[in-house]
Amino acid sequence: MPHTLIDPALEAEYALRRRHPERESVYDGHRRLGAALRAAGGWRLDQRYGPGPRCLLDVFPAGEGAPVLFFIHGGYWRALDKSDVSFIAGPCLAAGVTLVAPGYDLVPGVRVADIVDEMRLALRWVVDNLAPSRIVVAGHSAGGQLAAMLALDQAERGDGPICALSGLSGVYDLRPLRHTSINADLGLSAPEAAAMSPLLRLGDLPPGARLMPLLAAVGGEETDGFKRWSRDFAELWAARCGAVEHMEPPRRNHFTLLDPLADGNDPLTRAILALARSPEA
Repeated sequence: MPHTLIDPALEAEYALRRRHPERESVYDGHRRLGAALRAAGGWRLDQRYGPGPRCLLDVFPAGEGAPVLFFIHGGYWRALDKSDVSFIAGPCLAAGVTLVAPGYDLVPGVRVADIVDEMRLALRWVVDNLAPSRIVVAGHSAGGQLAAMLALDQAERGDGPICALSGLSGVYDLRPLRHTSINADLGLSAPEAAAMSPLLRLGDLPPGARLMPLLAAVGGEETDGFKRWSRDFAELWAARCGAVEHMEPPRRNHFTLLDPLADGNDPLTRAILALARSPEA
């Protein structure tokens, strides 16, 4: 990896494993809910979209032509699995929204840029095989970075099926991570960190680029660093004339922020699913 010194202040803001030793119990709760739902059957699990060993996705279909929530798991590109977010499917299906949960290969076996390319392949699979009229790209933590890169692809092209972006505690500026222990796995150089940062890419969009609505959420008990990432990204999105909703659920940290997504009546869940519904519906 590129030789960089660890900055203790940045380590405290962004390297969360030591800060939250209880995170595994949070994951286990999500996995239990997801396993029960997966066991019910009727889903399209482990659909291959690309050549990598983890290039598989799960589809929880709400019906032909239903809008899609394309939800990318987190884990700083180095951990977790698509099945860890299966529990979100319950509220999605109840709202008539298909959940697609893509997996991806992990660092250090691949680069972050490779994972972005894998998500592009996964999104193309959804377009080709499900043909939804509306797709919300969403993700948690590193998944928020990946979802944002897909949304910015469309903004640069000028058109596409993505109707909204939802980032939950998204990692929008990778440059600080070079000075944390996380970079032992990421191996980011300065140019790579800049190129993979949605915040910088958003600032470089050509004038007049069309942005879809953004929902940016971050837990009320998260670090200032994660709050700053969401705030800065949302503020620049609005400055570039994109519609923005910013949510900061109280008493939620980086990991428990996902807990409400099991409840279709929670304000965060309702806000995400509302993005998928046609304004004319």
